[in-house]
Amino acid sequence: MKRVLATLFVLLFLFNLCFAQINPGARQIALAHSNISASDDVFALFNNPAGLALIQYREVGLFYSPAPYGIKELSTAFASYCEPTAAGSFGAGFSIYGFDLYKETNIAVGFGKKIAENLSLGITSVYQNISIRNYGSKGIVLFNFGGSIKLGSKIGIGFTAQNITRESIADGSNQKPTLFWLGTDLRFVKEISFTAAIQKEIGFNPSFRLGVEYAITGFLILRGGVSDEPDTYCGGIGVLAGIIQFDYAITSHNYLGLTHQFGLIIHFTR
Repeated sequence: MKRVLATLFVLLFLFNLCFAQINPGARQIALAHSNISASDDVFALFNNPAGLALIQYREVGLFYSPAPYGIKELSTAFASYCEPTAAGSFGAGFSIYGFDLYKETNIAVGFGKKIAENLSLGITSVYQNISIRNYGSKGIVLFNFGGSIKLGSKIGIGFTAQNITRESIADGSNQKPTLFWLGTDLRFVKEISFTAAIQKEIGFNPSFRLGVEYAITGFLILRGGVSDEPDTYCGGIGVLAGIIQFDYAITSHNYLGLTHQFGLIIHFTR
């Protein structure tokens, strides 16, 4: 009973984040989701679909958050796939979140394409099914749109809008959040990149995010990030071994404590 009450408390505390709890993967979380303009891996399907166009070879990604804030009932799992073609990059993925009282399932398909040498656009369609015990379930279709602009090799700009059609769950009082992101990334030396982003949800204050990524060696990467609204501190590492990339992230919330996330990406090459 105590665990159920604690779980419900966290859901209520994070009510504006309850739907589609977090976006994957571990790299993005370690950077406090500040890399919206540098979302260039398979999880771009859920973060900024324009990043799919930047992927040169087939990728498969897995993400798992086993017990957010120490509560296993809030576990989240994602899987994502990207297939680049001459016509553009196609992506597909799904996620599962929650437990027997509240469960959320998402199925996503997306497409990203280079419109010009330095401009990429993308769109993702997400079917989301929400099931609440004793209240039944409901499915809705959401659309996310994004763009990525590269100003040479050192500066990037990205933007995305999530739930651009403002779909609702049941009625207006249960509005699925509509989010707008704007970010930039700076890479003045090869080993270090700085990222910054602003997230704005309709009806709430903007959230500012900063991140840094440092490639110590060819196979080890350190990451760190910070955000407000709410105040969180993030960190993590990335380990590259051939075509395998393992990512780990840890997030510290002022009131809810620590959360661990794990990611695995396979980069297929020709």
